[in-house]
Amino acid sequence: MFEDLNWKSAARRSAVVIAIYLGLLYLLSVAFPGSSFNLDSRGQIVSLLVNAVIFFFIFTFVYALVERSRNRRVAEARKQKKPGKQADGDQEADASSLKGRPNPNTSRKKTRRRR
Repeated sequence: MFEDLNWKSAARRSAVVIAIYLGLLYLLSVAFPGSSFNLDSRGQIVSLLVNAVIFFFIFTFVYALVERSRNRRVAEARKQKKPGKQADGDQEADASSLKGRPNPNTSRKKTRRRR
């Protein structure tokens, strides 16, 4: 379950998210000093930092799993696309799919008659 996980990029991403989180909470504590975002006492600051560390580890794990899933999907899509050369039959099938329909490359506006 834990193979092929890129912990370095996941830790970098979660560090950015936690830095934004801490910055926003600091900004809110400065902007609204009487609110629940107030960081006056040492206990509140320690509690905020403990929560940030816990969220950092959770986000790192989640981002590592998401990145691995994305890399697998991209690799699978490349593998399916790789056979590359399209046969002439495929191009003919695309051309015949428009048979009986109006040409999509023409304008639908009526041309005005000049007198």
